[in-house]
Amino acid sequence: MTIRHLRIFITVYDERNMTAAAAKLFMTQPSVSQAIKELENFYRVILFERLSRKLYATSSGEKLYQYACHIINLFDELDDVLKQDAYRKKLVVGANYTVGVVLIHQYIAQFKSLYPDSDVMVMVNKSSILLDKLRKNELDLALVEEVPNESDLVGDFFYNDHIVIVACPDHPLLNKTAITGQDIVNENLLLREKGAGVRNLFEQLMNQLGFAIKPYWESTSTTALINAAINKIGIAVLPYHLVKEYIASGSLKEIEVKGINFNRKLMVVYHKNKFLTSAMQDFIKICHEA
Repeated sequence: MTIRHLRIFITVYDERNMTAAAAKLFMTQPSVSQAIKELENFYRVILFERLSRKLYATSSGEKLYQYACHIINLFDELDDVLKQDAYRKKLVVGANYTVGVVLIHQYIAQFKSLYPDSDVMVMVNKSSILLDKLRKNELDLALVEEVPNESDLVGDFFYNDHIVIVACPDHPLLNKTAITGQDIVNENLLLREKGAGVRNLFEQLMNQLGFAIKPYWESTSTTALINAAINKIGIAVLPYHLVKEYIASGSLKEIEVKGINFNRKLMVVYHKNKFLTSAMQDFIKICHEA
């Protein structure tokens, strides 16, 4: 089994057709078929089933694809690292929206002071997408909220954060002396989309209290949810750092809920098999110290 076998397998998996894979690889179709057969003989499994002239990966094929992508990306990364200028550092970092809007700029500035000739690429997205990119080796590090029960990822705590529930200043709930989870679920909830860290934490906390969440609005845009809350459409659940200016100006007010802790930890996350270069280690150190 060689890197060549894995590259051929990945192309066949992506194309789901031997002929199309062969054309993409500039190979003959029999050569591609032979490579897949050699892999199947090597592992003693069936990797693809043919149904109605289309290939479908078996469970073994699905498992091999995950590992093959990771191995090929690591191999390509090794090739890039060894060929790049010894003085040049490259870093690809993912950040959730809170980190991407509020924190990442200072980390990059400090990193660039250590490595003036470095290339730093930042991808801001929801945590579920960033974790998937870590697994595909498309990111070196991700700065996201705590990710429990992810055996293939390592999380390193660097920042205490919290989420808040906000509403327009004259919202009726703000007249109550003790606001409960029941009060919250009865309101029009303005929430981030599923997979966003703030949404996941809010649902988890409310479910623990026995409440099911039914969003009134869902949006990938924090600004849209803030404007909706200001315009009295409902109450928004968002990271504190993204709404603190609105709270300070009085255009929004925080709704404090009795008995619920909305604190969360932000982590530097990376794949357990990731080789941490000196530049990556320095970036993690900067996150801790900043």
